[in-house]
Amino acid sequence: MLHAPWEGYHAVKDERDVRGGSISDIFLSYNRKDADIARRFAEGLEREGFTVWWDQALRSGEAYDEVTEAALRNARAVVVLWSPRSVGSRWVRAEATIAERNGTLVPAMIEACERPIMFELTQTAELGHWGGEVNDPAWLAFVEDVAKFVAKPAHPPHNPVPVDPPPEPARSATAVLEETVPLLAVLPFDNLSSDEELTYFCDGVSEEIQRTVASLTKLRVVARSSSFQFRGKDKTIDRVTGALGTSHLLDGTVRRSGARVRISAELVDCATHNAMWADRFDGDLDDVFTLQENIAEAVAEALKVKLAPPAKSAVLDPAVYELFLRARGILAEGDPEFDDSATRAVPMLEEVVHSSPDFAPAWELLAGARAWILRSAHTQTDFAEGRNGVVHAADTALRLDPKRIGAYVALARLEPWGAYSAREKLLDRALAVAPHDPEALNEMSVFCWSVGRFREALRLAEQACELNPLMPSARLHVAQMRTYVGDYEASIRMLLSLHRRWPKNAGILLSLLGFAAGLGFRDAYDGAVGDAEDFDGWQAWALRETRLYAEAMWSGDEEKKRDRLDSYKRLLEKTGTVPLNIVQCVSDLGTTEEALQMAERASFDHIFRPEGDRPSAIYPGVVLGRWSDVNKTTRFIGLCDKLGLCDYWVKTDKWPDCVDWTPYDFKAEVKRSVRQAAAAGG
Repeated sequence: MLHAPWEGYHAVKDERDVRGGSISDIFLSYNRKDADIARRFAEGLEREGFTVWWDQALRSGEAYDEVTEAALRNARAVVVLWSPRSVGSRWVRAEATIAERNGTLVPAMIEACERPIMFELTQTAELGHWGGEVNDPAWLAFVEDVAKFVAKPAHPPHNPVPVDPPPEPARSATAVLEETVPLLAVLPFDNLSSDEELTYFCDGVSEEIQRTVASLTKLRVVARSSSFQFRGKDKTIDRVTGALGTSHLLDGTVRRSGARVRISAELVDCATHNAMWADRFDGDLDDVFTLQENIAEAVAEALKVKLAPPAKSAVLDPAVYELFLRARGILAEGDPEFDDSATRAVPMLEEVVHSSPDFAPAWELLAGARAWILRSAHTQTDFAEGRNGVVHAADTALRLDPKRIGAYVALARLEPWGAYSAREKLLDRALAVAPHDPEALNEMSVFCWSVGRFREALRLAEQACELNPLMPSARLHVAQMRTYVGDYEASIRMLLSLHRRWPKNAGILLSLLGFAAGLGFRDAYDGAVGDAEDFDGWQAWALRETRLYAEAMWSGDEEKKRDRLDSYKRLLEKTGTVPLNIVQCVSDLGTTEEALQMAERASFDHIFRPEGDRPSAIYPGVVLGRWSDVNKTTRFIGLCDKLGLCDYWVKTDKWPDCVDWTPYDFKAEVKRSVRQAAAAGG
């Protein structure tokens, strides 16, 4: 039995909290259905010499007991037992959130499940096999980890040189719970029709119900791209809850015979597995919108949330509605930034709006699809003409229904990178209408990244990912933003995990190799770089460029470094500009002086033109990152001024995170630059 790691903790066992109760070493967080396993852990930890607080009483769910909260906040370690049941528990998620914020979280996996996204960054002991054996190697390693937390002083000394701004004030568990409930997943309704080809129709009806619930209530609703991955035998409550972390599920069936439709639906509480509501709806295809609204109303009533009045529904011919559902399915199953799904869907949507010009959802989808086409590299469309098409579709959608947030997002995508205020205003409108829409949250996160507000970008990315946890790009964005806030090890761990899960995703591998190379994680790089051979086309080219950069940086060979630097200079000479990640590469391989010289020679006028690249093609956040030497000199302010950032920061008083780590008064230098520019302009 191990003792040495925590010998120091016995001296402080008798400390008292403000309520007069003793402080336990460990707070044990679990779901009541795992009580037998929790007892095993409590007894095992007590055998090791720890004091353990665990509440064996059933919780009513109506109030958070003050004693429980005090024990949670004062414990030196909070052991969270993850299982499909605890993942779906509001209490366990709230307790884990508080522990994570207090730096006391020590999680253990007692049964395979998908943890909530924010906790995937924390190393978790695999103890699903543990039956109480005192000499089990995994158990002993876990005990050592717990001991490290318990041995920490209850009140660590103040760090006189803070790297990050002070953490947010501690919030009550009630406040945390308000953020986490309820989370609803609408599963793809089963097709009970004799024609298997009608699956698209069932999926479309399911998605329309999902969107109706999301738009007319304050519920948080999981995105289709995640919830629709569960079909047939995979639609078990534990499996869905374990993967999505939902509190409630809406499932059902659709039977169609000619123009007649029967929709059966059931709302289930994931914690209890009990049906909260179930009903059947019959009607014609002409009645389908009314049926969807009736289901949304029933869900809202069952979950005790208000239902906003729906916009007036257009009258659609059944054939037109089917065409709309087909177009929506194409967009939902595709990736319009990289494939032809938007190009295929646009003609169908144009036919729908021609036949039914008052149908707002079709105009909304049309605006989004046209915007993706215009912003992709796969179109020869004249930008001015294409822009007019997007604006017309978006304006029409919003005139018919001001809650069509996809129209706001489409308009935001049209704006050039340098139109910071215009982009932010449109995305603010979208989130004001639908604060829990994953697409709007993700777009706002990208915007915050592009202007250097990385902590805000991470918060938004995590919210978006919680609503779409099985979308690789959503998880990738969280990992990337973890890097930008300075949590390098957690980011690399997450990227490695994502690469193992989606080995054919080039974006994940590019990020893993790029960050590992730039931040010095050689083992992570070496373990993954061989997988770059599995790609071709533009993906192979991008991966090759990343490898050349990494090999030049790590080789110590000045000739290799100079070859890479010369290739970057040739790019500047050929195009007149460079992405900002190249500026950072020059700083890494050469000197900050060379990097700033390149940035000063480059033109960035295109970022203010409507047809300019998307922010993701410019890599704006790279030079604003904590790791960058480029931003450590006041000369960097000149680059920010060229990018239009100085003017935006001063006018909005929304400053980038780098104000906390630049070795000079960043705000003062930016304001001085803006004043000088104004004086020079007369």
